[in-house]
Amino acid sequence: MEIQCPGGREEIYRKVKARLEKMRSGQGKLSQQIKSMDFDDAASEAQLSGTGFKARVKCADGRVNVDLDLNFLLKPMRGQIEEAIRKKLAEALS
Repeated sequence: MEIQCPGGREEIYRKVKARLEKMRSGQGKLSQQIKSMDFDDAASEAQLSGTGFKARVKCADGRVNVDLDLNFLLKPMRGQIEEAIRKKLAEALS
């Protein structure tokens, strides 16, 4: 999925990385689901994995691309998960 947003690659990546790190250190349900989170600052990219999912978040000028791989049990909820991702990214980038 691709999300359009204003700003350059570095600015977008900085905001997305800050939001992801905040989620990881939080106490919500999602923070408990994330098992690993790796950042590649040079490529403006993050790799996440957890219970039933893998995701790659790549930032570029004016957009964020999210490649999401869900296990069999989560696939029926793909639309809801993608909407939640869009909402969190919109909050982070505003």
